[in-house]
Amino acid sequence: MFLKNRRAIKNFLIFSDFQARYIFWMVLSGILLVGINTGIFYSFMSENYAILVDLSPMTQEAKDLMYAELNKIVWLLLGSSVGVLALLAILALVFSHRAAGPMFNFMKTFEAIKKGDRNVRVRLRPNDHFQEVAREFNEMMDSITSPKS
Repeated sequence: MFLKNRRAIKNFLIFSDFQARYIFWMVLSGILLVGINTGIFYSFMSENYAILVDLSPMTQEAKDLMYAELNKIVWLLLGSSVGVLALLAILALVFSHRAAGPMFNFMKTFEAIKKGDRNVRVRLRPNDHFQEVAREFNEMMDSITSPKS
């Protein structure tokens, strides 16, 4: 019974064009931030690391180990950044669904009204966006369909 009520991922893509653009811009912003931060971090760390390692009285093997450690840190930061970007994409999908779902509901309601059903009203889930718009729309339809007093 629990599995019947679970939502499928495909159901989150209601307005795929809108949601794809929303996710694209969110992830692109994240990629730019990751790229800028990684570039700044790597330029400062490698420059300072080079000075410290090259001037220290270490064997070449120890210096190579230090540089390998720097590369490991950079790869760990990049890997965690990819994880954060994946999480950002999932969150963007969920939040875009909260906007696309009501728009889908509005469009279905408009189609029903266009076909002649004047009693149809917009019904949104409690956490959806555009609750005020739905309430105003429903009040407008009530005033149109109610007999004039």
